[in-house]
Amino acid sequence: MPTEARNEPLSKDQLDISKELIDTTLLEAAASMGKMLKIRVEANNLDFGLGELPRVADFDLLGRFKVHLVKMNFEGDINGAFYFIINDHEVDLINSVCLPEQFKSDNRMENRQMKHGFMSEIENVIAALSIHQLSEFLGAQLQLSAPDINILMGSQVNEYLANENEANQTSFYSRSILEGKVVNITPQFIWMIDHRFIDILRLST
Repeated sequence: MPTEARNEPLSKDQLDISKELIDTTLLEAAASMGKMLKIRVEANNLDFGLGELPRVADFDLLGRFKVHLVKMNFEGDINGAFYFIINDHEVDLINSVCLPEQFKSDNRMENRQMKHGFMSEIENVIAALSIHQLSEFLGAQLQLSAPDINILMGSQVNEYLANENEANQTSFYSRSILEGKVVNITPQFIWMIDHRFIDILRLST
């Protein structure tokens, strides 16, 4: 499909399909995350649309506070990546309140590794749900990579995501929050998808 056509605004039907895809995925993601943490989780899509993911002011406000960023690439008929971003103190909160016994250890180094493992397991489940929904909605064949865990300062996250926009050739993005109730956590869940998502979406509507 010509580049000019990809840059055209989405039609109402295409916007509705995109929103339905995101909302369906988020409902399942919130339910799965809540089940894993044994808390109620609500999902809220903050922004989605054509082009690259815009700069997120929330991350700049974190300054030198540490952030856990779990990345999972996918490839096939569509290429892109999912990002699960959670503050370090929220990881500690999950560790103290919600971490299952099999992820706990008395050894400090092992405990840190277990926490990272649990975060990547949450992202793995959410990413797998997202891949399934993308495949179902668009009839696309996709394969998910293993999680890649990064520990960054909040002030570094936007630079990281800007580089990921370029690496993914992002043509469609989504940014959502998965908000824990009672246990106060608000990790962000981000999609970056290349132009083939738009091509397939336009051809199917």
